[in-house]
Amino acid sequence: MSALVIADGVVFRGGSRTAGAAVGIRDGRIACVGTLAEAREAAGSGAYELDAAGGLVTPGFVDAHVHLGVGAMDALRCDLSGAVSLAEIDARVRAFAAASAAPWIVGGGWDPTLFPASGPSAVHLDALVPDRPALLLDADHHGAWANSAALRAAGIDRDSPDPADGRIERDPDGVPSGALREGAMQLVARLLPPPATDDVARGILRRSRELLAAGITGWQEAALGAYGGFPDFTDAYLRVLADGSLRGRATGAIWVPRDLTVEGVDAFVAHAVERARANATAGFPSATAKLLLDGIVETRTAHLLEPYGGEDSRGLSYFPPALVQRLLPALNAAGLAVHVHAIGDAAVRDALDGFAAVPDEMRERVRNHIAHIQLIHPDDVPRFAALGVAANAQPFWASPTALFRQSTLPAIGDGRRDELYVFGSLHRAGAAMAMGSDWPVSTFDPWDGIHVAVTRRPPGEADAEPLGAHESLDLATAIDAYTRGSAELLGIASGALRLGAAADLAIADRDPFTASTDGIHETTNAATVVAGDIVYG
Repeated sequence: MSALVIADGVVFRGGSRTAGAAVGIRDGRIACVGTLAEAREAAGSGAYELDAAGGLVTPGFVDAHVHLGVGAMDALRCDLSGAVSLAEIDARVRAFAAASAAPWIVGGGWDPTLFPASGPSAVHLDALVPDRPALLLDADHHGAWANSAALRAAGIDRDSPDPADGRIERDPDGVPSGALREGAMQLVARLLPPPATDDVARGILRRSRELLAAGITGWQEAALGAYGGFPDFTDAYLRVLADGSLRGRATGAIWVPRDLTVEGVDAFVAHAVERARANATAGFPSATAKLLLDGIVETRTAHLLEPYGGEDSRGLSYFPPALVQRLLPALNAAGLAVHVHAIGDAAVRDALDGFAAVPDEMRERVRNHIAHIQLIHPDDVPRFAALGVAANAQPFWASPTALFRQSTLPAIGDGRRDELYVFGSLHRAGAAMAMGSDWPVSTFDPWDGIHVAVTRRPPGEADAEPLGAHESLDLATAIDAYTRGSAELLGIASGALRLGAAADLAIADRDPFTASTDGIHETTNAATVVAGDIVYG
């Protein structure tokens, strides 16, 4: 529609709220934020009027780290997400295998807390899929469950060494057990038949509509590259962009291959620059490279400065510091930002050291960021602001969940409980804050993530002991990070309700500022506007 008026809202902009305000929109841009009469005049005659009914009107939420393509493929495969017991997992796998004539059974989403710390076994999966290879990734997509046929197809046996960037779990006698961590997944995943691009494109379109329904108007596809049994999702995105069916503002990050060497940096940067140019021409901004530096704490593959509890290991580092300090300056010099996955404090330090090797004038031209940031050494917290590196937080994780109690704390020790997810410290030190979900690893609902950022408790568990309450953010700061902060990080020009800005908005069913913080997660999205069009609600 060419003109829209949003009436009777509580308008959030610049961290402040204005009750009873209206927004006038014309030709896809914000023409007025003021009284209803002013908004009507700015929108012009014939404008459609939407009643916000006292709900909070914010810029559209922007998810700075989401795997929409992975979620799309999970729906095409054996989907184990949400299964609450081994019996349910077994039933889903059996049913999917019985209904599929595919040469491989592929899927994932299983909850690691339902299995021993060493992971699931091939023998277990053999009983569910005895007639062909099967590979099922866990909910984090950092580990996989293979049956015996899949291990044989990949040539994985007692004598197989662990890859440099992963681990093959083994029985006490040294025989591979069926659980594969990090780079070890790729030993099997490289054998999987590729999916049809049309199927993936339809899945991305369907999932994008779910994001829009949650108030998310823009996002970053966090990894454009083949890895872990997933294809490069670029072609699928270009397909739905070409036919005009994708309504949200999608951006992407080009995957840095795990086998990159110092000698191959220049060739990779040239390749990434050309891909970014071609994607931008097609309406898919992707002037960012995605660098995965380590794994996750729960499988003891995150890279730590100090050893994990009960062992000498400090986890896995996927790229040596020398390569990081060569690659990051080369990418920034070419005009490409870098989106780093760093969970452990050693990985965060390696990333910051790499950014420190970039001349100031080069860093200032791009938007570098580090995602996940589960552990950061106190000495490194102020370096984010000093180096102009944004903290790309996934706040939903920052609470004492079952996975936290069963896997995270035993790995790092109770003494580090309050050192996790130091969002408050980063904000106080002046770091630019952005937020995302990492869906399908966790929910993409922004209000659930904001709830945890503010309360440090799981939604609906008001009596839970908060995880490092001193690291909480206030509600205004969290909303600002999930809207303006993420939009600025991704170069999306719709993160603020200001005159002339692209009219991407989310309208909540209430004003969460007027109630207890324990109920933030009960806020739901009532309507979503993209470029002045109501796309949900």
